[in-house]
Amino acid sequence: MAKILFPSSSSPGVNRQEGGGRLINAYAEKLGPAGPASFVIRRAPGLRLFAGSGETGIRGQTFIDPYLYAAFSNRLVRFDSVGVGTAVGTLNGSDWVTFARNNRTPTPDRVVVTEDAVYTFTDTSITELVDGDLPQPNSVCFIDGYFFYTIADGRCFASEINGTGISSNDYIRAEAKPDGLLRGVAFARDLYLCGPSTIEVWSNTGNATGFPFSRTTVIWRGLAGRKAIAGFEDGFATALLWVSDDNAVHQLSGYGTQKVSPPELDRLIEATTDKDQLEASVFVVGGHPCWRITGPNFTWVYDIGTQDWHERHSYLDTRWRVAGNSVQAFGRWLTGDRLSGSVLEITEDTAREAGEPLVWEVVSGDMGDFPSRFTVPRAQFYFVTGTGVANGEDPIERQPQVAISWSDDGAVNWSTPVLREIGPQQVTKTRVVVNRCGMTSVRGRRWRLAVADPVYVGLIGGDMQIQGRSG
Repeated sequence: MAKILFPSSSSPGVNRQEGGGRLINAYAEKLGPAGPASFVIRRAPGLRLFAGSGETGIRGQTFIDPYLYAAFSNRLVRFDSVGVGTAVGTLNGSDWVTFARNNRTPTPDRVVVTEDAVYTFTDTSITELVDGDLPQPNSVCFIDGYFFYTIADGRCFASEINGTGISSNDYIRAEAKPDGLLRGVAFARDLYLCGPSTIEVWSNTGNATGFPFSRTTVIWRGLAGRKAIAGFEDGFATALLWVSDDNAVHQLSGYGTQKVSPPELDRLIEATTDKDQLEASVFVVGGHPCWRITGPNFTWVYDIGTQDWHERHSYLDTRWRVAGNSVQAFGRWLTGDRLSGSVLEITEDTAREAGEPLVWEVVSGDMGDFPSRFTVPRAQFYFVTGTGVANGEDPIERQPQVAISWSDDGAVNWSTPVLREIGPQQVTKTRVVVNRCGMTSVRGRRWRLAVADPVYVGLIGGDMQIQGRSG
């Protein structure tokens, strides 16, 4: 018997024949030293409807207790803890927005920056903030009592402390390079002013007049697109990651960076001509802090804990349907929906995506002994069995199945899938076996396993019997 090599991290390769395996809507979790294998491959978390809105075009979200605020095309809507939505007012535009709030008591100031204005808002109204000393910003963030507004020309303006007023002298210019600014974010104790070529780090030095922060250092890696940075969000703060000017994903390490993306993802990013299409967000599910990057035709997720990547595909799509930023609210991780005006919860408590199938798929690496060929009389796959749901939907929950196919030409062509049961609830003696699997080519054998049925999936490994090696 030969052990089938399943990946712990997605590696599809530039050419399918070069790939080292794929994890699609599946992630690897390490098992203890006494486990049956070094890791188990589980289904990635699903998406459950939290709230519908009747709106379109999610632009951004923020949580200000006790409400979640979501910006849609020309509208700001607030949601309570049970998902009941109420329109706050008109928010002109359809482009991405950023939110911030300060520490003013008893009622904090809340601001939102759109593509053509700055607004303040309450639970029931929106008002344009008109200040002749503030040019049109492209983002806002908050730290240490101040709103910070970034301007495309490289300036950053600070508000009065715990207020919305702006002084014409309370600004600096990011001048490490003449690259302007795309975004400002607050992470840990610092303000990160992100330009296309550099990121300047500014810290609170309590300056008595003028801009309250001073520059600490410069990170010589820029931000590729204004939406391509995440990790600073409340409830996350595990790590700050962004797509940089070298078309790679970098993680902040001290005041330096560490590249964490594989070459396959770098090429997808490089092929994205309009970097404003790149969108990042974060979430934590099942103890796994994850960072998501979506482009025009892909979504990849980085598990910061395991340092492994996996791909996300929504049903009949090559990318995940989540859209906009994500926020922790009401004890959940909530995100927008690219396909509707809904707010979705990212959760392991469902094996569907807003009612649609969530197809778990794993592709092995090549199994062979080039240039030898061999016959495969039998292959066995070690799933966690008996995961059907006795009172679930019949047959997809009561009698769940896995579709098994194989390729002998490096994943260019695949056999017709054969279906094998994973097992009804608590029927744990089910064996997932395929017999008479033919002869390999000199390329060897690659296996593809897919489960669409909405039940728990856990793959621990697999073996295949080989006979009759020939050159």
